[in-house]
Amino acid sequence: MIPFRSACFLCVALLLGAQEVVPLNLPAPPAGSATLQTALRARATVRALAGPAPSLAEASQLLWAAQGENRPGRRVAPSAHAKHPLELYLVTSGSPDLAAGLYHYLPSGHRLTRVADGTPRTLLGAVKGMQAWIQEAPSVFVMAGDPSRIGEGSAALNLTYYEGGAAAQGLLLQAAALGLGAGTAAGVDLEAVARTLGLPKGTQVLTLLPVGRVRP
Repeated sequence: MIPFRSACFLCVALLLGAQEVVPLNLPAPPAGSATLQTALRARATVRALAGPAPSLAEASQLLWAAQGENRPGRRVAPSAHAKHPLELYLVTSGSPDLAAGLYHYLPSGHRLTRVADGTPRTLLGAVKGMQAWIQEAPSVFVMAGDPSRIGEGSAALNLTYYEGGAAAQGLLLQAAALGLGAGTAAGVDLEAVARTLGLPKGTQVLTLLPVGRVRP
């Protein structure tokens, strides 16, 4: 017979194991046919966004364009000393093949981990002063970073923001190539966004990138 205390520990272990989140493998981004020149001409800030949210394949391409690996251990966006301080999250209202929720992108292996329930309206809408076009967007990509991976002080913070800008541009160009509308958010309480989403300590939100269909 298993002692009572051991039985309790076993039950807890089984429960934690049952709650373990299995990463979602994303489809490999196709080569595509849109040229860089075409994407550059199409890139524009679009605030009139409609659903449905990006499909699994579209989300895969957008995430990869911002933080994916285009060679072993190295990402599409340039990184100072390859320290890779960025973390990319997706808040989506859901599509037929990607459920609503908050997701964390894992560049290694090109995978998504579901972090929490919610949508842009329920999660980002909880932030005081959140702009309507952001919380009403069918999906919002959250570009965040941990400057301590590079170093200390303003230099590390600046390098993190430079890298975030490069990654954000990659995502915006990919959105344009897919015929999606997208933009970057300004005037948002980014610290409040990090708290609301429960991001790890030391991780700062750099910008929000709402993405959806272009509303007629």
